[in-house]
Amino acid sequence: MLVDVHCHIEKFKDVDAVIDRAKSKGVRVILNNGLGVDSNRKTLALAKKYDVVKACLGLYPSEILKMDDVQKEIDWIFSQDFFAVGEIGLDATYPDMEKQEKWFREIVKRSEGKTVLVHTRKAEERVVSVLEELGKEEVVLHCFCGSLKLVERCVKNGWYFSIPSNVVFSEHFQELVERLPIGNILTETDSPYLGPVKGERNEPMNVDVSIEKIADLKGLDKEECMKMIYMNYRRCFNC
Repeated sequence: MLVDVHCHIEKFKDVDAVIDRAKSKGVRVILNNGLGVDSNRKTLALAKKYDVVKACLGLYPSEILKMDDVQKEIDWIFSQDFFAVGEIGLDATYPDMEKQEKWFREIVKRSEGKTVLVHTRKAEERVVSVLEELGKEEVVLHCFCGSLKLVERCVKNGWYFSIPSNVVFSEHFQELVERLPIGNILTETDSPYLGPVKGERNEPMNVDVSIEKIADLKGLDKEECMKMIYMNYRRCFNC
């Protein structure tokens, strides 16, 4: 009953083995997040091939900046049968925040009835404000590094935070877990990034390691923690 709500396994050449290892650890749901044109199409193909994979389609900030016809891809996304919207958001380490925000807003407006998985790097305050302004309720904040005041604001909004598997050593994510109500926590790997061992490729199977650490930080039994986070997933994605 483990869940990875944010990863990019389309980047792997050995996907069959990755899926097998994840299943062997008890992973039952893998939400693959599309980043751009090619990534979105690979994500749909993965969801059709593997029973545990669900397709999330989106446009990553840097991908938006490369595209000549962003509207065409957004229209294509919302013509498909897919599970959730992601990865989308704002990233202040890239230029042209105005263009980023224009299309971020457009995607969120189009996402009625679907949960959005949101990237917020160096732009946490702006992302939160935009989502609040647009009245978006179904929100997962991926790898959130904003202030604790912003965290409290997001919890009041009923939003969820997906915790990556580098929580095993990241003091920031450990503190985030300690501060968050268990009812607002989800697990992710961001595979192939943010693994539990520095310098090694990450995979969805490492959600198992994340659960152990989260359970320890929250003073919960591992099995109990796993069940609670699975129920959070069910509520967050209305499934």
